Amino acid sequence: MPLTLLYTRYGLLDTLRAPVSLLVITLMPLAVMVFFILPNLGGDPTAVIGATATMVVFATLLACVGQFSATVAAMRESPWGDYQRTLPAGLAPLAFGHLLTGMVVVLTAVVPIALVGVLSAAGGVPPARVPGAVAALLAAVVVFTLLGLAIGYTMSVRATVVANSVPVLALAVGGGMFTDPAAPPGLIAAIAPYLPTRGATDLVLKALIDHRPDPTALTMLAVWTAALGALTVWGYHRDEGRRFR
Repeated sequence: MPLTLLYTRYGLLDTLRAPVSLLVITLMPLAVMVFFILPNLGGDPTAVIGATATMVVFATLLACVGQFSATVAAMRESPWGDYQRTLPAGLAPLAFGHLLTGMVVVLTAVVPIALVGVLSAAGGVPPARVPGAVAALLAAVVVFTLLGLAIGYTMSVRATVVANSVPVLALAVGGGMFTDPAAPPGLIAAIAPYLPTRGATDLVLKALIDHRPDPTALTMLAVWTAALGALTVWGYHRDEGRRFR
């Protein structure tokens, strides 16, 4: 635990030294919601809550992948990263430190969206449902943090620039985040249950508005979490072997 907190403190300080990325992560989903989504909902509280939940998951995706993919890749190519490899701590405290850092970054990104949603929905979310929604969001934090770590441990800094945009956009669009959930296009309806974005969104929606989640989407969310965790561990040890064999 002391090492985990130390890595968390370092991660937060590193984030605060370059707050531009945090501002982008926070403002982009908020702008999409305020200027493109809310004006088309007609004040329907249920629709507003659903859109808010979707944008919260989208902000979580941006925050976790954007925060960790480039950070880990840059650390691997830095003298500080080489020094960390010589320490006996291993992957566990580092990974949990990343996870705690991700929770703080996600909290910063989603609070403005949640406040806008609550004000627009005119009290449509009972306070008793908020803890369940937070717990559901933690599942999204875990899977998207693992995605960012997997990218960071398996790609170079230059490659993460592309990976931060193309896969994230593909996961968001393919998961149905920018379409009507009641009537998605045929292709999105076919592929969405197999993407982690759909499972994470379904969990948050179920906690807030009794949305009926797709069993396939929930199963695939667990599969993605396990697969990305294994890929992160493999990438970490592969990089370690390259540096110290």
